[in-house]
Amino acid sequence: MVEARAGATYQVEPDFAARQSILWAIAWLVGGVTVTLVVQVLLLKPDVLGVLPFLQYGRLRGVAETTIVFGWLGTVGFAALYALLPRVAEVQLHNEVLGSATTLTWSVILTGGILAVALGLNQGRLLGELPAGADLGMLLMLIFVLYNAGVTAVRRRERTLYVSAWYLLAAALLAPIVFVVGNLPAFSGITDSIVSGFYLNGIEMLWLLPVSLAIAYYVVPVETGNPLHSSSLSRAGFWSLVFAGGWAGQRFFIKGPGPDYLESIAVGMTAVLLVPVLSAATNLLATGRTRWGLVAQSFGLRFAVTAIGLLIAWIVLVVLGTIPSISRFVGLTAWQAGVRHLALFGVFSSFGFAFIYHAYPLLVGRDWYSRSAAAFHFWATEIGVVTGTVLLMATGVGEAALRIGGGTVGPPDVSVVLRLLTAASFAVVVVAQFVLAYNTFRTSRAGPFVAGVSARGAAVGSSS
Repeated sequence: MVEARAGATYQVEPDFAARQSILWAIAWLVGGVTVTLVVQVLLLKPDVLGVLPFLQYGRLRGVAETTIVFGWLGTVGFAALYALLPRVAEVQLHNEVLGSATTLTWSVILTGGILAVALGLNQGRLLGELPAGADLGMLLMLIFVLYNAGVTAVRRRERTLYVSAWYLLAAALLAPIVFVVGNLPAFSGITDSIVSGFYLNGIEMLWLLPVSLAIAYYVVPVETGNPLHSSSLSRAGFWSLVFAGGWAGQRFFIKGPGPDYLESIAVGMTAVLLVPVLSAATNLLATGRTRWGLVAQSFGLRFAVTAIGLLIAWIVLVVLGTIPSISRFVGLTAWQAGVRHLALFGVFSSFGFAFIYHAYPLLVGRDWYSRSAAAFHFWATEIGVVTGTVLLMATGVGEAALRIGGGTVGPPDVSVVLRLLTAASFAVVVVAQFVLAYNTFRTSRAGPFVAGVSARGAAVGSSS
């Protein structure tokens, strides 16, 4: 690690925005997983919270999805951009105050929007439930993030834009485009379902996935100390994702009311998405080469490697789910919920954890307060998420079999047992996130100082 920005004078210390964003992201994570657990309990016992409207499943599910995607994953994406882009550009973030204020305002607006959803002000779209005022405010914040990232890239000292910077800048550019298209109130009927498909797919493929790959392309070379294996593979992966990522939206509505040609395009482009995922996985795994033994010491690397494996599993399941014969069988069942569960809590969250475990000690100048707590967080999160995913998909297969057979299962209903086990597995995940929050809080105050890293966390590393 080297001091790439020593000797300069700043009104605000480096990494101020990144540190604040990480703390906000963890707060949203804790809140999001807690509400998600409540939602899973409501599936088993709908009246457990009484008859108050804002405590019912329909509203709390929208709150849970919005909190996880925009609160946790969106905010940790801001933090990754604020921390990693300056390092690969070898220049401080253009405006630390703007970055921190953007995250704070994003969180305030999102909180107001979530309260509105809980009170019944819902636009009726998955991840588009927030009222129009909140949408406008969040769009403005995304534009501020893009501006901060763009100016930072223009002012860079390192003239080469590394792979991680490509993905970060692409995510910053595409996120507001996807958001504004998905929240326009100008569509209705079949057109609205097509736009909703583009929106849901765009959030995953054009925003969260580029941020995730940016984190992986930074953490793996830095933690292993090896240069990137292949620039050609990274270029192929990047451009194939940019090309195909926006065309797969109709995969959510196979055999739905949309035009057949859109379904055909979605099936084909979803298959093309294997290229960026598999090329990135191959490139990153080859980058580590003989240094993968470091996962025992580096939690950032451990989460990154796990996230790569889960990413491969997820994209394969997504591709399989677009095959018409399979879609007819598992469509509109808990199978789809299992695939989404894997994406949000397994793939994208694991990349977020890889970033936090790598970056936070550098940002605060202290190592993790408890490595035992970090190890518990890793194992409890990954085992809980994988178990929950398998249980949800098994529930979906059972539901599909019953639907085709036209029968029912006598008591105890197998689907109820599977959902009970799913809720139990996710309870373990929830406990793990509270442990992460505690460990982060204690690290900033009582963690051992990191040798060679300033207290303000200005240390940076080279990235490929």
